[in-house]
Amino acid sequence: MAEPAPGPEPRQADVAAFFRDAPPLVVVNIMRRLPARSVLRLRSVCKVLRDVMSYRPLLAAVHLLHPPQPLICFGLNACPDRYIRLRDYCVDALDLRSDTLRPILRFTDNEYYDHFENIEGADAPPIYAFSKDHINYGEEVGDGEHYPRITVHASIDGLLLVSFINIWYVCNPATRQWVALPDLSNCTVIGLYAHVFSGEYRVLIHTGKDDGATSTCYYVLRVGDEVPRGIGPPIPPAATAGVGLLNIGLDPVSLSPPVQLSCNLHWPPQERQGYDMLVFDTDAEVFSWMGSPNPIREGSRQLFEMDRKLAMSVSKNGRPTLELWRLEDYPNQIWVQIYQIRIPVMEIPDLHYIDWFPRVVSPEGDVLIECSNKLLLHCDRNGNLLRKFQFREEAPLVRHTLKETLLPHAIFVAPKITDGDVAPPFFEGL
Repeated sequence: MAEPAPGPEPRQADVAAFFRDAPPLVVVNIMRRLPARSVLRLRSVCKVLRDVMSYRPLLAAVHLLHPPQPLICFGLNACPDRYIRLRDYCVDALDLRSDTLRPILRFTDNEYYDHFENIEGADAPPIYAFSKDHINYGEEVGDGEHYPRITVHASIDGLLLVSFINIWYVCNPATRQWVALPDLSNCTVIGLYAHVFSGEYRVLIHTGKDDGATSTCYYVLRVGDEVPRGIGPPIPPAATAGVGLLNIGLDPVSLSPPVQLSCNLHWPPQERQGYDMLVFDTDAEVFSWMGSPNPIREGSRQLFEMDRKLAMSVSKNGRPTLELWRLEDYPNQIWVQIYQIRIPVMEIPDLHYIDWFPRVVSPEGDVLIECSNKLLLHCDRNGNLLRKFQFREEAPLVRHTLKETLLPHAIFVAPKITDGDVAPPFFEGL
């Protein structure tokens, strides 16, 4: 006679015994293939699974193996009735291996219109901005009322710096934990970084105008504090040549994201910095400059990490040739070209007679092409078209990547809501 199938309790015991006795490498490879939500649910099954799925070395190993995924920002009309103007704000992560989109942040703005006493029926602004002139945190419409606006500013260690109207947050999309920051609307946020020696996360900001006539002051805000701390003249005493450049300031982090390697924060070359790379020592809190790999001043450059080294994508609007450089010798500032990628424009009809902008987004040479006709194209480093994503209402914007993590962070230990804090709406539509 066949034995009856085991009930829920024996099966649960078998699963718990497997995870308890399995080699760490096996557990890591299982966890890295599971969605974060599934890992969090497994923690509630039993004490053994809770301990295994919360073991910090395993979570750190899984985080290292997770590839960074480009974040796609776009908006959708939430209601077909033109008299009911509701808008979905969406931030999705793109898995470059499977070419699938995964929602990271998503919500509809109607409840928050009423909460902030906005004008009834007014259109919501886009989730992103194309230029610095368009970045603001609510357009005043009278009597102190503002249209809502949301911006993804920075991404580091699986955390996002996001603002909604004039309320700022650092959040972990995987665990949906968040902490509120003071209003930074009157400042230019230029970086979010991890302070290696203290384990803190800090926001680098500056105040002042871009014309150089007004002195630019730099500040550091520790996540969890209410008041930023001034850092004085942020250059070494010997580096007097760069004082004028720092007085002009930097592009906002939402448009020109920096990359942190060890204790240094690096920005891609900017016109206002003489096309040299600006470097911020997060320990000494001073700036310095280093050379960039390509003297071409037209086009765009983006930084990312490649094999624990600094890499740079060099591209230009409508230009079929892209370059990927890697900083092989950091002390001597020696850059080496890793790939030169050519997009076969004539073989891709979607690129004909439109404006398009390509960029390299991964160490493997994956290319994403943002098109003015609301298309996003994914090509490999040989120029082969892998996937097309058609967006209905807004051209998508790609500026940041997210490297998912379930590691606990001390910044989320404090109470979530204090006097004046408003819970973020970002996870309402997930």
